[in-house]
Amino acid sequence: MSRADVITTPPPPSALRPLVLPKREEFTTADGLRVILVEDRRVPFVTLRLVVRAGSVHDPANLPGLAALTAHCLTQGTQKRRSFQFARAVEELGATLEAHANRDYSTVSATVLAENLTPLLKLMAETVMQPAFAPDEVELAKENTIQTLRYQRTQPTFLARERYAQVLFGNHPYSRIAPTEESVNAMTPDTLRQFHASNYTPDNSLLVVVGAVEAEQLRKSLDRVFAGWQPRGVTHESHEQPPSRERRTVHLVDRPGSVQVNLLIGHLAPRPNDPDFLALEVTNTALGGRAGSRLFMNVREQKGFAYDVGSHLSEHREASSFSMSAQVRPEVVGEAVEEMLKEVEVLRHKGITESELDSTKNYLNGTFSIRLSTQGGIAGEIVAIEMLELPRDSIETYRERVQSITLERIRQVVQRHLFPDRMAIVAVGEAERIQPLLEPFGEVEVRPAMM
Repeated sequence: MSRADVITTPPPPSALRPLVLPKREEFTTADGLRVILVEDRRVPFVTLRLVVRAGSVHDPANLPGLAALTAHCLTQGTQKRRSFQFARAVEELGATLEAHANRDYSTVSATVLAENLTPLLKLMAETVMQPAFAPDEVELAKENTIQTLRYQRTQPTFLARERYAQVLFGNHPYSRIAPTEESVNAMTPDTLRQFHASNYTPDNSLLVVVGAVEAEQLRKSLDRVFAGWQPRGVTHESHEQPPSRERRTVHLVDRPGSVQVNLLIGHLAPRPNDPDFLALEVTNTALGGRAGSRLFMNVREQKGFAYDVGSHLSEHREASSFSMSAQVRPEVVGEAVEEMLKEVEVLRHKGITESELDSTKNYLNGTFSIRLSTQGGIAGEIVAIEMLELPRDSIETYRERVQSITLERIRQVVQRHLFPDRMAIVAVGEAERIQPLLEPFGEVEVRPAMM
């Protein structure tokens, strides 16, 4: 075969195959815990996500990090078992069980063979209803948290994220991405018990179960293991809205000796349940959400300014953000910022091409289908629907909604939500070297790295 005979144009994508998902069932336990079950018998496993609306957004103002430390300590011993005994009990079931907190909620996650579901549920109920918060375990967790925090504060990526959150979210709790040593030292076992008692209640929680289990069997097991878990009528206080942005601002975190500059550029974005969010997600993916995107091809491939560059659209319950990020050499930081802002400006004036739109749709629908191929992926999508207040049919309609987005819709959304002249520019690097290169973008506010 000659070179002329080789086909170089990829074939057009095939039509979307029907998305067949197991039916979702919903019920409430005798003690008021809402449960969503997806019966999935493709593999003999069960995946569980017990979600509690107790994230860092619910931390007391003087105790940032309390939700995270409470969640961590749930699995470090219960009133029935020491931490090593609890870990051994999970291991003997061939299961995993862990807990963590994010900005909006805490999650107790587990996976187990279907035949071992009932004993695993007993362990999950122990962690949620009867955590010990033993003084020695809490002290160890505090020490580990402080050591982690000290390490994070040496990392330019963390410093950029910290300052960026402060600038974008102002007095809203989302502005805090980590605790302080002072707040961690102030926490006691009683502090954790009080936070747990106030938030870890059935009426403030949701259990998502995906796997090889029938609804009636699950209901009986849950009524038994969670018996006595009392609702408390939990309410959540409202928070001050993040500040609106009317102009571009530049924020420099001075880190002497840095050999590169960490950049974050962006502003607030609509919440995930906003009608424009999905079209903005398509736009973000074309701009910098994957290899081959505009930022990737410009800043990395053509200009050679950065090894890693991209953009991200965060998803949080109360406020979201659009961010572009890169790590660049100090001498090109001004040019890199200029190119990144320029790509947004080009989007505002010209939008994206038909080819970009088609490839982005294929990419998003492909990655979505991959996520749904696992129990954890299905559970994660359901948790997002519930915690972010998305439409109930978001999973079933996602691919069709992506396919329906047009170039005109992209143009409208970009005009409404992306403003390069209102973005915050956060840079972490050596101020003496990079401040003059950032001044063309606005007055530069400089802060030391160890504040």
